[in-house]
Amino acid sequence: MRNNKRSLIGNDLIEEAANGVISAYYLNNNRASIIPPIHVEDIAEHFLGYSIEITNEGVFSDADLLGGICFETNTIYVNHSIEFHDGRYAFTIAHEIGHHILHREEYLSATEETNREILCRETGAKPQIEIEADRFAAALLMPSDCMVKAVKDIRTKQNISSIGQARGLANRLIKEHGFNNVSNTAMINRLIELELISGKLRFQDGLRTFRSNRFRMYCVIRDKLRRIFS
Repeated sequence: MRNNKRSLIGNDLIEEAANGVISAYYLNNNRASIIPPIHVEDIAEHFLGYSIEITNEGVFSDADLLGGICFETNTIYVNHSIEFHDGRYAFTIAHEIGHHILHREEYLSATEETNREILCRETGAKPQIEIEADRFAAALLMPSDCMVKAVKDIRTKQNISSIGQARGLANRLIKEHGFNNVSNTAMINRLIELELISGKLRFQDGLRTFRSNRFRMYCVIRDKLRRIFS
């Protein structure tokens, strides 16, 4: 599919679509209130009928290729490198659900067979459909009503004007309000998007944070080994 010939999906419609999925899922499970965490793995498998395949084979030997979705086989692929990183794992699945909700019909109507699956790469300039799926994932994992309520519950009079302060608020939201399958970076970006903190703060690059965390973990393990064998 050629993205330059498609209509853009606005943020309001993306929010509405994500809220619709959450409401339908909770109704299907006879649950009256929406309480985080939003179980996107269960939504994908048991509500939408997708199988989730964790893989490092083929194109997924590239760690920058975090996920993909095949509409014809109802399969969501997740790169094995993020399987045990809860925030990245959940966001990737939510992102692929976004493709299902926002782009599936358009892709299945394409005449070219190769256009019927989407592979999602984290690096480089993102196509518009990837930006839309990212926005959907954020709205799905962090519903606006839940976010507003959570921030109101814990917000102090402190003005959040720095990334350090934003990370502190994000940590509290994650720990105290059930958003435990969301990364700190994703939470900050959602707070900015919903204008719950200063709009002067820049959106954060999740991949850089993810890689720096992996590097720090490597350094901790390396230092422990040095102490043991020195």
